[in-house]
Amino acid sequence: MMTGNVCRGEEVAARSISSLAEVQQAMIPSTDRDWSFSLSAGWSSKYVTEGLDCLPHSGIWEVAPGISWKDFTLGAWYAGGDSANYDELDLVLGYAWNLGGWTVNPWYEHQFYFTQDYNVANPALTVSYTVADWLTAGVETQVKVEHQDFESYYSVFVQMEWSPMENVTVTPLVRYGYNGGYNVDYDDGSNCIDWSLGVTWKFAEHYFLSCSVNYSQALTVLHRRRAGDEFWMGFRLGMEF
Repeated sequence: MMTGNVCRGEEVAARSISSLAEVQQAMIPSTDRDWSFSLSAGWSSKYVTEGLDCLPHSGIWEVAPGISWKDFTLGAWYAGGDSANYDELDLVLGYAWNLGGWTVNPWYEHQFYFTQDYNVANPALTVSYTVADWLTAGVETQVKVEHQDFESYYSVFVQMEWSPMENVTVTPLVRYGYNGGYNVDYDDGSNCIDWSLGVTWKFAEHYFLSCSVNYSQALTVLHRRRAGDEFWMGFRLGMEF
């Protein structure tokens, strides 16, 4: 599911999804048991999504609990600005349907913005294919339902994964995004390319530490409004049972 706010100038207006790394990685079970539970807390130097810095001059901290039963997942994502007055809560319900090498993942997110006293519905669908043990490719559609309007964001992504040493996993991700009305103050068209590199260290049986560096490359739609590239980094400490 991965990633973003819809910004109007300096104001955070609505958010799409945390990001493929933030939500799918945290919520899809990593064990063979029917039930699993996860809890993580982290910080990022910027709050960037759909190529836009939606909380200028501030980083953001987050807490994300999640519970899974078989192929169903239920999770929450609570975040706030470290240098800005901002609070957000997202509740996510998803299902992962595995068909051979394919995974069909419909999910629904409801977002609450306490600072603005505002909420929005966000149904979405992610379809991915496991090309090899170390390579996954997929597409994603997110729809923001707001004031009886349906505004969409489309993306295509490729994610790699390998373990250079025991208990360490490296996950590069490249994602192309197309704005279909989701960023309401911007034209429809090529929005940005997101590049990220994550490293996760499982330092105990149930505990992990992950770090990431991220770069969002502005494309046609953002260039027309003179929105530039964005660079940020973050870390997350978590546990899984």
